[in-house]
Amino acid sequence: MARNYDQIRKQLASNIRRRRGFKDMSQEALALAAETDRSYISQVERCIGNPSLLVLSKIADALDVDIQELFADRATIGPDTVK
Repeated sequence: MARNYDQIRKQLASNIRRRRGFKDMSQEALALAAETDRSYISQVERCIGNPSLLVLSKIADALDVDIQELFADRATIGPDTVK
C-alpha cells in the first residue's frame, strides 16, 4: 500500500496551525509549552523537516489534544474535539 508522505506532512502542519488558532496561541507560546524553539514550530507548520515522535507528543500535549488528532482528517478537526 503506497502512502503519500507529503500529504501526511501537509495534514500534520495544517492541523497544528488550526489547533494553535483555536487556542489563540502564538508559535512562540506553543514552542515554550512544547519545550522547543519557535523556529522549529514554524518549520513543522511549513512542512520542513520531520519532527520526532517526542516533539509531536509535546506539541499535542501543549495543544490539549491526543497525538492522533494531529494526523486526523480536517473534517474531524474542530474546537469541540479538544480534550
